[in-house]
Amino acid sequence: MLALAKRIIYNKIQEKIPQNGEEKGGRLLSVLTLRNVVDVEILQEIQERFSEATGFAVIIADDDGVPVTEPTNFTSFCTQIRSSAEGSHRCILSDKKVGLMAAEQGKAVRHYCHSGLVDMAAPIVLNGKYLGSVLCGQVLIEGQDENVITDIREKMKSLPIDQNLLKLFLEKIEFTSEQRIQSATGMLQLVANYIIKFGADQIAQEEVNRKNQMLMKEMKLRSKLENLLQEAQLKILQSQINPHFLFNTLNTLSRLAYLENAEQTQHLTYSLAKIMRYSLRNIDQLVTLKEELEYTGNYLNIQQYRFQNRIQFEQTIAIDTETIKLPILTIQPIIENAIIHGFEPQDGSVVIKIHGYLDNNHFILEIADTGAGMTEEKLSTIFSETNSSKKSHTTGIGLNNVHKRIQYYFGEDHGITAINSRLGDGTTVRIVIPV
Repeated sequence: MLALAKRIIYNKIQEKIPQNGEEKGGRLLSVLTLRNVVDVEILQEIQERFSEATGFAVIIADDDGVPVTEPTNFTSFCTQIRSSAEGSHRCILSDKKVGLMAAEQGKAVRHYCHSGLVDMAAPIVLNGKYLGSVLCGQVLIEGQDENVITDIREKMKSLPIDQNLLKLFLEKIEFTSEQRIQSATGMLQLVANYIIKFGADQIAQEEVNRKNQMLMKEMKLRSKLENLLQEAQLKILQSQINPHFLFNTLNTLSRLAYLENAEQTQHLTYSLAKIMRYSLRNIDQLVTLKEELEYTGNYLNIQQYRFQNRIQFEQTIAIDTETIKLPILTIQPIIENAIIHGFEPQDGSVVIKIHGYLDNNHFILEIADTGAGMTEEKLSTIFSETNSSKKSHTTGIGLNNVHKRIQYYFGEDHGITAINSRLGDGTTVRIVIPV
């Protein structure tokens, strides 16, 4: 009978086990409890098959003795007792006690419950933590317990239950052999071991799923970065520098060469050469803040010549610029955006300020301009899908590209964390980078 019952339980449970790493109940484990380790549906199936094989009443309880499953094959006597709040409370405490007893001994044990009936319990211990127990019994032993009926009646008198009905149900309690009790106790431990195995498999599967999810996330991030880098790399090659930018620069050079001796022309040409040389560096590398500011300075030299010093530039950096690392081409696209959208459409002049400082282990870089500013509607679309395709004139790198590359290197809490702007009052872009 034992071998047959084992096969029945094993076969039925295999039908219930989630396949191909699917989550139990649509969720992954978060807390190690009996309800989370094995689905209640599977526990119920185990319980019912065990009861079917042995004929005993069975229930599975957690570490506090609280039932996890619905009772199977319970006697009318025990069902009646649990129908009252006080009786149910006593049963839970009794189940908790025998469960802990079994956990301490590391094996299935038997005891007399609070009402005086024989119960057996096998502990469910996973990774050293006691999660609950499988309990069965609600019987009396032949040749040993014939004289306990009177004591049971006395114990039950304090419960607010129909005593005549309880007496009738007590007379129907089964007397069973010692051998049958021993066999059931051994089989009960076997069932607990099955539950433990399922729990261990579930935890192992969850760990595999977690690692797979992390790997997929990493691959997705890497793929997105590669796309961003490829986009940026193609657009900063010398041959891809925007013709509009080159045309204006060369016209400026021509005018300067005509009106002056070659000193300013040489300065302007030098700045252009530095820009082109910097643009040809690998887009996937980090550079120092010093290098990035030098590149930005060369870009502004050209723009100041082009607009006849209508662009003023101020820089205040309260930190050693060689100690800060950031993605290449982080600052210039933001300044160019200020010139193109905040200055070019209007007459007059513009002041561009770069302010850098430390704040709680982060380097804060604020790039402000006194240009035209933006409406709230336009501001809200800066990082939208429809706006992400807009690029700067010089490198082809837009603000969204700058933001995403910073986030890739340093995490989602970094990048362009704020853009404050108001129509007619200019714009301030705030970048956060870890120190």
